[in-house]
Amino acid sequence: MSGSRVVLFWLFAASVVGGLALGSADLGGLPWAVSRASGLAAFAVLSASVIMGLLMSTRASDGLPRLSRPFIFEMHQFLSVVSLALMGIHAGSLLFDGFLHFSSLSLVVPFLSPYRPIAVGAGVVAAWLAAITTASFWVRSRIGTKRWRTLHYVTFLAYFAALGHGVFAGTDTELPVVYWGYTVSLAAVSALTTLRLTGYRAEQKRARASRPGPPQRESAPPKAAGNAAG
Repeated sequence: MSGSRVVLFWLFAASVVGGLALGSADLGGLPWAVSRASGLAAFAVLSASVIMGLLMSTRASDGLPRLSRPFIFEMHQFLSVVSLALMGIHAGSLLFDGFLHFSSLSLVVPFLSPYRPIAVGAGVVAAWLAAITTASFWVRSRIGTKRWRTLHYVTFLAYFAALGHGVFAGTDTELPVVYWGYTVSLAAVSALTTLRLTGYRAEQKRARASRPGPPQRESAPPKAAGNAAG
């Protein structure tokens, strides 16, 4: 499957999830409906991006056909950009909502929301963290691969902040397709993260085992029998 087809698949899947989730719900105003749909799509794409990153770091994709590491990296980067764009739509559409009266400041500064400030604030934090990690793709050569990888751990904070935002601020969490979407996403990320930690510990053990030990002092040669007697 080509890269463009995979991108279309993820976008289509995210749209289907949002459509199914909102199909049996009271949509209310159009801005609120757009915000809900784009928010669900943003989390679906963010989940896919995190999973792609973990597939690389755990090397779990090495045995999968047509999923080379360069391809997965490109997908990981592209999906990060798409999720950030959807987050922008998710937040920006609330400016036009006539019921909750979000301000521009409350959408960019955490915990200033007029609606569930803690849960919405977690979403704002997730968006900023996602923006930082996405921007890091373009400064990787400047900061170095080691620092880039360390910075990339922020993705986990962005993911869990986005998950908490969706669960506690979303009005569609109890819908089966949304509930199971969150559950499957969390299960996949948790399983791959556990695999990554296990592999990291194994790498550390192999590295310690391969290190040469400290040079041992040579013992003094035994004295000749004649010298010992004399």
